[in-house]
Amino acid sequence: GPVSAIAGCLVYGALPRIRGRFLARDSVALGIGIGLQMLTRPYESLFLDASVVLFFLPELKRGEWRRIGRAAVPAVLALLPFAGLQLLQDRAVTGSWTTLPYSLSRYEYGVPTTFTFEPNATPHAELTQSQQLYYEGQAMVHGPTDTVAAYLERIGSRAGFYRFFYSAPMLVALVFFLPLLGESRYKWIALTCVLFAAGSGLYPYFFPQYVAAATSLLLLAAILGFERLSQWKPGGRRAARWLLILCVAQFVFWYGIHWQGDEGIFRAMVRYETGDGINYGDLQGRIAINRKLDAAPGRHLVFVRYFSTHGYSEWIHNGADIDSARVVWALDRGTENGALKAAYPDRKVWLMEPDAIPPRLLPYPAMHGPFEDVE
Repeated sequence: GPVSAIAGCLVYGALPRIRGRFLARDSVALGIGIGLQMLTRPYESLFLDASVVLFFLPELKRGEWRRIGRAAVPAVLALLPFAGLQLLQDRAVTGSWTTLPYSLSRYEYGVPTTFTFEPNATPHAELTQSQQLYYEGQAMVHGPTDTVAAYLERIGSRAGFYRFFYSAPMLVALVFFLPLLGESRYKWIALTCVLFAAGSGLYPYFFPQYVAAATSLLLLAAILGFERLSQWKPGGRRAARWLLILCVAQFVFWYGIHWQGDEGIFRAMVRYETGDGINYGDLQGRIAINRKLDAAPGRHLVFVRYFSTHGYSEWIHNGADIDSARVVWALDRGTENGALKAAYPDRKVWLMEPDAIPPRLLPYPAMHGPFEDVE
């Protein structure tokens, strides 16, 4: 999310500067922003690109091709390293220059799920319990192939997610942005935000990071609303000032809760928190396990044994170069574990039971299960 938001800031900060006075550095910023978005959110980068085209539509209509070309060349040159990095990553992960890791993951595990106008994906690999739950959950959310009515309903149901970008007082200021839509430059802001919302509606899931590239424009709309409100007479300036004070107060309150609060306060207050919640705690107990492995000398092989009650949390995560990693995580497969132990003869072998309370890491072999005690 943050990287995508930075990409949007670079792009949308460069566009008016390129139009007002051409400088190569602004075009370079534009190319870097497009490249960052391409690497971070490949699908949503299409909407960022489309918004750039929409911004320069007046110049295109006037046939100012030379001016557009002067701006495009530095941007394309700045974009090339990102495109090269994407191709190299594709080749390293999937074995193909043009196959994205997303696509290989969908083929192997069935996730991420397909677009709503496509049939559900079918996994082609054996799935762990967590992977099976993820696949079934995403397939259920996807449902049957989309209809226009279902698409429009989905777009409307996601309105609440945009609270992530706005504190409650900012929503009031946002109302005062609406009268500005009579001007073309403000129409472009609204149209770009609608473009991101409409495009993300073709995917069954939605999280704020999907539209993070539009963060600067979403905030700009609220700022323009504050400006418009402050110009109202009588009392507009005072109303805008109080709304800003309330914005600061809301931020300080929730930041203070997360800074100084304990577990009891978190549990009591979390249901009242707005969409921009802050992660806290270590509910899965991963920190203690990782510290234990960090403190143990040498390299390690950890077999993960899930209980039948295991949920969504996946513990098996490895680096891209597994063989050189200090810790290798693998699914416990009983008698088949011997082959993997033979492949890593120099590693200390552990058994990890993440569903135990608390999660436990034991020297391998260990025959404990969900109802057995460990001294």
